[in-house]
Amino acid sequence: MKICMLTSGHDVFDNRIYYKEILSLKKVYDEIYIVAPGEKDFVTEDGVIVKCFAKRKNWHDRFRPMNDMFKIAKEIKAHVYHAHEPDSFQVAIKLKKELGSKAIYDSHEYHPEGFAEHFKLGKGIVEKAIYTYEKMLGKNADCIISVNEILINKFKSYNKNVVLLPNYPVLKQEVLKDYNEKPTFIYVGGLREDRGIFKTLQAIKSVKEDCKYIFVGPFETEDFKNKCESYLRQELQNKDVTFVGKVPHVEVFDYLKQAHAGFVLLQPDNWRYVNSEPIKLFEYMISKTAVIGSNFEMIEKIVKNPDSGVLADPSSEDDIARAITKIATDLEAATRMGNIGYDKVCKSYNWNVCEQRLLEAYKRLE
Repeated sequence: MKICMLTSGHDVFDNRIYYKEILSLKKVYDEIYIVAPGEKDFVTEDGVIVKCFAKRKNWHDRFRPMNDMFKIAKEIKAHVYHAHEPDSFQVAIKLKKELGSKAIYDSHEYHPEGFAEHFKLGKGIVEKAIYTYEKMLGKNADCIISVNEILINKFKSYNKNVVLLPNYPVLKQEVLKDYNEKPTFIYVGGLREDRGIFKTLQAIKSVKEDCKYIFVGPFETEDFKNKCESYLRQELQNKDVTFVGKVPHVEVFDYLKQAHAGFVLLQPDNWRYVNSEPIKLFEYMISKTAVIGSNFEMIEKIVKNPDSGVLADPSSEDDIARAITKIATDLEAATRMGNIGYDKVCKSYNWNVCEQRLLEAYKRLE
């Protein structure tokens, strides 16, 4: 069976699409393509054939890339087209009608809500329109895949073949911690206000313990970078805070090995964040790093009982400071929480759990 992944906005080597789904499928199916934005076609070291179309010029440039995707994907003549966004799913449905192929919709985000956030006016109208459009297409999917129960229940209302594949990490070689002598806290990912970065800096100001703070990842806007750097100069001169910028994925674990706890302080004014299981949470856990997480229900369910971290009100710098202090003043407990988190991932929250479901879903389409 020939498989073709379609993505309009993800990188070829996206963690979920390539390193989880494609490499799992490659264990059974030899011929796998991915059509994605890029500069030139190539074949990966795993034998996956990559076909590229020109990237969008801007956020509004949507029709030309999808026409390009359709033309390329049609030539492949795959048995299954596996799409990762509403617009690439539209292409998969069009290919199904023309070629008689199967169409999978893999929705790992809240697309209607996320799309509507780009509009200053009429967000509710835009969200409803995208939801209706997604539903219309979704009824024609041969299978829908998604990442949490909220999305699964939405899709089950109009499609019978829905599969839950949470964004759990791939189990890797066990990480051997090499803690810094003083309490060390880390954040890994894009640096944005709605991910609690500035609230964390404000919290650090009031922490009395001598700690080290490492932020790994790029600032997503120049304005926010200036805001954080200004606060650092004016308010945190006596604190050990380092912004290391973006580093290669393989080097991230060199920083995680040093850390006692990692921040996952998504802000509550983003509905999508409140109702998600952030992959960053599991990446900390798999590295035996305790978590300081937002006190949202979906995060609490993973972190609590037994505790693999400390929860805090992400909108309160005082409560974040309390959580930092709790870790900093009991590093033995932090180590214990890190080990508990690792055990949870090994037993329940890892990609091996999902791989079998994915392969079974494909088997049903043969």
